[in-house]
Amino acid sequence: MTKQQKNKNCQKCGQKFVISENDLKLYEKMQVPEPEWCPNCRLEYGLAFWAFGKFNIRQSDLSGEKIISIFPPEADFPVYHSKEWHSDKWEAPEMDLDLDKPFFQQLKELQSKSPHPHQLGSNNVNCDYCDDVWNSKNCYLCRSLANGENLLYSYRVIGCRDSIDVTYSYNLERSYDAVYCFDSYNIKYAFNSRNCSHSSFIYDCRNVDNCFMCWNLRNKSYCILNKQYSKEEYEKKIKEYNLGSYQVVQELKKKFADILQKEAIHRENIDFKTVDCTGNYIDESKNCHDCYFLETSENCSHVFRGLKNKDCIDSPGLFGCELSHASMQIADSYNTKNSMYAVNCRDSEYLDFCYDCEKCFGCVGLKKKKYCILNKEYSPEEYESLVKKLKEKIKEEGKESHNFFPLNMALLGYNLSLAETYYPKTREEVEKMGGRWDEVETVKNTQREIIPFIDDIKDVSDDVLQKGFQCEVSGRPFSITKDELKFYRQNNIPLPHHYPDERTKTRLKAMTGPFPRQEHCHFCQKEITTYYPKNWGYEKIACKQCYNKEVN
Repeated sequence: MTKQQKNKNCQKCGQKFVISENDLKLYEKMQVPEPEWCPNCRLEYGLAFWAFGKFNIRQSDLSGEKIISIFPPEADFPVYHSKEWHSDKWEAPEMDLDLDKPFFQQLKELQSKSPHPHQLGSNNVNCDYCDDVWNSKNCYLCRSLANGENLLYSYRVIGCRDSIDVTYSYNLERSYDAVYCFDSYNIKYAFNSRNCSHSSFIYDCRNVDNCFMCWNLRNKSYCILNKQYSKEEYEKKIKEYNLGSYQVVQELKKKFADILQKEAIHRENIDFKTVDCTGNYIDESKNCHDCYFLETSENCSHVFRGLKNKDCIDSPGLFGCELSHASMQIADSYNTKNSMYAVNCRDSEYLDFCYDCEKCFGCVGLKKKKYCILNKEYSPEEYESLVKKLKEKIKEEGKESHNFFPLNMALLGYNLSLAETYYPKTREEVEKMGGRWDEVETVKNTQREIIPFIDDIKDVSDDVLQKGFQCEVSGRPFSITKDELKFYRQNNIPLPHHYPDERTKTRLKAMTGPFPRQEHCHFCQKEITTYYPKNWGYEKIACKQCYNKEVN
């Protein structure tokens, strides 16, 4: 007898939601209870644990060495330099389990005693002001990147170099303000483009060279507003634009946004080489549903950002995982549940920053251990017996958070997490949820003189390197580095007016969020599911068949 889908009302927001037959099979396979929250509430909660914090100068709580970390000096737990954390210079604290006390209260106490590494990543050179960076060199204020070199203010990029403000892009060079772009050279203000070069203000272009303010182009050169020019005509017209002026660039962005609304054809979703998948930004995957930013994965549901995963559900941030449930930022692990920041772990639940652990439950900062509860080791028989009792106890205590950690165990405040990007909330709303709000720096506590913005890059002197600017969105102060100024001058790019994290969030939002809606194809009127918000005003959203007919 096959399982049938189930209809439920979310116990958090009250909205109706469906648990599909495929999801029911995954929950049964992983021996976890069916969710009582809708997918959107589950994702928002999980993203609240995905730290996107500011960088702080502080000391290692082990050696006193100066470190730069997203964890501030007043963090709720000790912070060690990552090399110290991975060394044998310390032992993880352990606690005796007390079945008469609330489990999460004990786990929170253990978290407050257990050291966390100051940053994720390894094999880097001159990447101190970074987090989750791997095999990279000379990167500054970057996050979630690998094999990068000479990058500033970039997020989730692989194989990029000599670029600034690039997001979710692979193999870019000498590029600026690019989102979801691949295998390109010297592109600026670009989105969803591949194999392009020497082009600016491009959208959904493939294999174009020397194009400006263009969309939906394939295999073209020397085009402006999709109109073909000769090389000489193109170069002459481009000189008419003062791209070194911030005001001019903003006017062009506004004009290009209007073009995207009225002229560009938008594919119903941006999936690539998928079979039986639903969601957006899915690449080379099979049987993945309600997934976003997922690559080379199979049989996953409600996974937000991941690579090389199989049979996973309700989990944001997975790499090389199988049978992961309700977990966040997990890598190379098997059968992990309700965990965060775990690497190479198996058959475990409620892990926080654990490496190479197997059959562990409710552990923090543990390495290469088995059969541990609250970091204390037991015999296999004792472990199994206690875990069974613990699960019953957690069930009796009530579902704090659809089986995940309570919000007070998030490593940073809600406003310094990825949740804030897709599900913005006020401080009062966050505190009512049981979360916290972290203070950020203001112009009042910066030591630099705050000066007005300078419109044209040609008018910017080296004096700005000792000055500061105030973000027009967040009010946070920021400065310009020497390498950054050199890049702007070489590429005729005006100084930014927004704090680096605000720029990253803006680019992330341009990729659309996990909010599907029904629409009709502009060309054939067939009903389709799309992810472009209605208030973006896109007039030509097309089903895949019509898009391929009109664009390719």
